[in-house]
Amino acid sequence: MTLERPTTARPDVIQTETRAAVDELYAGDTVTAFRAIDQATADPTENVREWELTDEQRQVYEAGYMVGFQMAAPELMAEVASLRARLEQAEHDADRYYAEMSRRPAPAEPFASDPTFAEISQFRGEHDRAARHEATIGRMFPQYAGARA
Repeated sequence: MTLERPTTARPDVIQTETRAAVDELYAGDTVTAFRAIDQATADPTENVREWELTDEQRQVYEAGYMVGFQMAAPELMAEVASLRARLEQAEHDADRYYAEMSRRPAPAEPFASDPTFAEISQFRGEHDRAARHEATIGRMFPQYAGARA
């Protein structure tokens, strides 16, 4: 099975190695197909050791690298700007969170909505218990004595 297209004026953009790998995949031998796909899509500079190149080869390699870098520069600069903006926002949020965390808490006030234990005891008819509790609270916490009276 082959995936040939009818010939047109424009040459086929799919490399022959890739086409052969896809043919292997459709033939049913998946291991060979995946190896062929991996080989067809491998980075050509993966096994290049710059110190092993001759002077002419090194010049071609460096020129190709610089052209590729210049072509990718706008995308890289946009990514750097995006990351810088995210970093500045994160620093701003961290400063805001730290300031909120460091803010002094409001002074403690007794809750006006919840009844005290003494009030609950009085509602139950345990007046002696309520009086003992209020005396204990007045002795232990004089600043709150009579606050709910």
